[in-house]
Amino acid sequence: MMKRFTMTAACLLMGMTAVMAQNTKVTGQVLDENGEPVIGASVVVKGTTIGTVTDFDGNFTLDVPSNGKQLEISYVGMKTKQVGVASNINAVLESDSQALDEVVVTGYGVQKKASFTGAASIIGEDVLSKKTDANFVKALEGSVPGVQMNNSSSMPGVWGSIYVRGRGSLNSGTQPLYVIDGMPIDSDTDKNSLNSESNNQLDPMSTLNPSDIENITVLKDAAATAIYGSRAANGVIIVTTKKGKEGKFNINLDIKQGFVSMANNNMDFANAQQSMNLFANGLAASNPDRYTIESAYNYLADDYFGWDRKSSYDWMDAITRKGYYQDYNLNLQGKQGNTGYYASLGYLNTEGLVRSSDLERFSGRLNLDSKFNWATIGINTSYSYSTQNGFSLSTSGSMSSPITAAISSMLPMYPYYDENGDYANVNLYNPLALTDETCGELNETKMQVINLNPYLQIDFGKGIYAKTTLGVNLNDQTQYQYWSAQYNPQGMDYNGLGQLYNSKSSVVTWNNILGWNYTFNEKHNIGVMVGQEMQKKSYHYEYFAKSDFPFASNGMRDLTTAGTEQGSEYYKQEARLASYFMDAHYSYADKYYASASFRRDGSSVFGADKRWGNFWSVGGKWRLTGEDFLADNSTLTNATLRASYGTVGNQEIDWYAARGFYSAGYNYNQIPGMRPTSIENRELTWEVSKKLDVGFDLSLINRINLGFDFYNEETSDALFEVPLSMTTGLATTYQNIGKIRNRGIEFSVNASLMQQKDFTWNIFANLTWNKNRVIKLSTDEPLEYTFQIIEQGRPYSQFYMKEYAGVDRETGKPLWYLNEDGDETTSDYNAASKRYVGNADPKVLGGFGTNLTWKDFDFNINFNYRLGGKVYDSGASFTGFGMAFRTPLEDVALNSWTPENKDAKYPQYIYGDPYKASQTSSRFLYNGNYLRISNITLGYTLPKSLTQKAFIQRLRAYVSVDNLYTFTAGDFIGYNPETSANGVIAWQYPATCTFIGGIQLTF
Repeated sequence: MMKRFTMTAACLLMGMTAVMAQNTKVTGQVLDENGEPVIGASVVVKGTTIGTVTDFDGNFTLDVPSNGKQLEISYVGMKTKQVGVASNINAVLESDSQALDEVVVTGYGVQKKASFTGAASIIGEDVLSKKTDANFVKALEGSVPGVQMNNSSSMPGVWGSIYVRGRGSLNSGTQPLYVIDGMPIDSDTDKNSLNSESNNQLDPMSTLNPSDIENITVLKDAAATAIYGSRAANGVIIVTTKKGKEGKFNINLDIKQGFVSMANNNMDFANAQQSMNLFANGLAASNPDRYTIESAYNYLADDYFGWDRKSSYDWMDAITRKGYYQDYNLNLQGKQGNTGYYASLGYLNTEGLVRSSDLERFSGRLNLDSKFNWATIGINTSYSYSTQNGFSLSTSGSMSSPITAAISSMLPMYPYYDENGDYANVNLYNPLALTDETCGELNETKMQVINLNPYLQIDFGKGIYAKTTLGVNLNDQTQYQYWSAQYNPQGMDYNGLGQLYNSKSSVVTWNNILGWNYTFNEKHNIGVMVGQEMQKKSYHYEYFAKSDFPFASNGMRDLTTAGTEQGSEYYKQEARLASYFMDAHYSYADKYYASASFRRDGSSVFGADKRWGNFWSVGGKWRLTGEDFLADNSTLTNATLRASYGTVGNQEIDWYAARGFYSAGYNYNQIPGMRPTSIENRELTWEVSKKLDVGFDLSLINRINLGFDFYNEETSDALFEVPLSMTTGLATTYQNIGKIRNRGIEFSVNASLMQQKDFTWNIFANLTWNKNRVIKLSTDEPLEYTFQIIEQGRPYSQFYMKEYAGVDRETGKPLWYLNEDGDETTSDYNAASKRYVGNADPKVLGGFGTNLTWKDFDFNINFNYRLGGKVYDSGASFTGFGMAFRTPLEDVALNSWTPENKDAKYPQYIYGDPYKASQTSSRFLYNGNYLRISNITLGYTLPKSLTQKAFIQRLRAYVSVDNLYTFTAGDFIGYNPETSANGVIAWQYPATCTFIGGIQLTF
């Protein structure tokens, strides 16, 4: 319920004290229109500051002085009610469509949504608690309009990128700024790590326990983000963790257990008999003078593969499993006097679908705040220790990956073990051997994250306050990779190879603000804030490699047991940011709202002449239903129009990109040496994004809420890597050249269809349409790659390749379109021209769902979807479609062209692929449309009459399923239609379906 999100506002009333002289003791209960207790409602003696708040059951007790005649009962989102003083009071509060339903956590503070002029989306604990992924960011998918997730892997803890209103940069950072409890944190993966090129890095956001999160706010437009200046071009994601709450002391325990299995897909590989039939046909077709189909079959079965003509081995089945999932969270929450507290411990352990992939996380949090007459002091702290095991997920393929080995190296004719019970075909990267627990590969990442966030606020009266906040974010990462001396053919050459990588990063931020909030003449509300901030970012890494592991066969794979040095590295860097900012808000009669912000940032990453940048925003809002002509309209209960415009920046490039930088370690003739690795650019400066947003919000009959936004965001002076002459000895340098634009709309609706005492039914839906365009590059010439092109006037993720035209029915040859346009075809691959064949960005994305409660049961089902984007399988020729002796897909084995099957789906299978049927073309470019049942949850809360006998306030049991089923486009072939940011899939870690059962206890 939204009322739970706003309890914090009610808790501010705890500073009120009751006068004890000649008092009347008043007890009572506050309920809502449905008879449910209102938790945290304010009960105040009218005309005084004497008051209290209701407890978990809506009850209150208050000592009222003899001159107190009336009580004023209020709650955010409900109409204030006045009642006469009596010994016992039962009050019912009605909902107020014009009141605040929630607050928006913005830059350096909290703002009422009613007066907020920007574009932001909020999701609460009710959404987060339904997802089982270790990374809380995944909960945003389908829940927040404008947010696009880019992650094609289900490996536990693995990084995935996120776009807020599209890709906003050409070469610099594209990820949003993450702010936890007011402090920016380091959310980047380590680009120097051992896994930096293999798509399996542990995401720092996976180290934060979602159970500790109260809500997440996604800031999108300039009015919302400009206060963060140079770091806000890609949006801001603000995480607010749980704090102490007024009322009873609570102990909350949440226990989840379940399993992970493979989600539905169409990657069905052929068995041994089907593969052998296809191979024999292909070999005979490639050399008809030497082979007939029968002789080819006999040769392959007996001489080439040594197959017994009976056995068949499913290698993907061999390396996958039902992974065990367990998640335990315990927290204590409450408020004693003026001090609120929240303390938690969490443990997560999830086995991945594929062997040798898992994630274990220990987490703890302590949040304290204490309010005095003139000051508030508090601290938010957290610690997490995570261990992830995995393997390469490179779209280029890595043979040490069990997925790559199972699909592209092993065949259904190859046995798992030889006649002695040892692993067979080790020289071909047997994936079972690679994942052997004693002597197999290691790819382990350990990460410790510490967040420390003390603050002090002093209230001077008359709405004037000062606040100082320190934020410390520390990341300590250790990675160890071991190439097996027994089972990795490359590792055998080294007799085992171990690589150890340690990195440490820190972000220290200190900000100081002075603010004033005041209301005069009962209609004019003003809020002004000025502030100063300084930030220091530090990073270093060290790398060691050694080979020759003499005891590897006994399972001793630690680097200390290796005998031969293979090199080492050390590197460190720092960056600093100095900022000054202001923010102002004004409203008149709760009808007209205006806002403005300004920030001046100085960053060490830019050239000496252009380090300072100015960023600003203005916004306005008009609440039409505050006007007399709509005041009594019972249908249109709330209507607002809003608009904003402003600028934000981007500084996410190499920290020394603007400097003439030299690197050591380039020695000559045993003499230490250095060489230049970048050239100085004193003019290098901020990448600036200009953001326009126009939107409206409507509420109909107090039950249906609609939101709409149109946005246009154009990034100029884009930081772009420009090629340099080879005579410089350098490859590229950054310049402010490019320009890119995102333009789109967002629409959301949520409705309360039924609100009865024993039955409620709510629905929601959202939609985002975004159009991305590259406006300017460093030259008028496009940047052309194997199957994509970056070109002015087209999307950044434009696919550009030969367009497949099907199969020649008479010959079985593949066909392509000959020219850049038109319908003429050719079977000559080299003669075909490239065409623009779509882009990776979905045209439309979003989510929808419903939740119901009946008596003590609750049920919800959520969906997310994408329409219009393309997905390219760059590894298709190695993963079921190639014309070499690799395991084919069953559909390929059964539906390839033969003289007897001229209407087949696929070209004739000919060993060696002489007609280039499996070369790069739109044959492997699929529609990325999908609809996914992202979550189903069914719960039952035991009646209080039963649980209170056991001193349990609340006991809820539930079952939940994540990613139950995905409906894909008819032409899509793969494990998961979700892709990385460039729209490419290859050797995917299969999508997973997670089944869990859980119990929630509150004491």
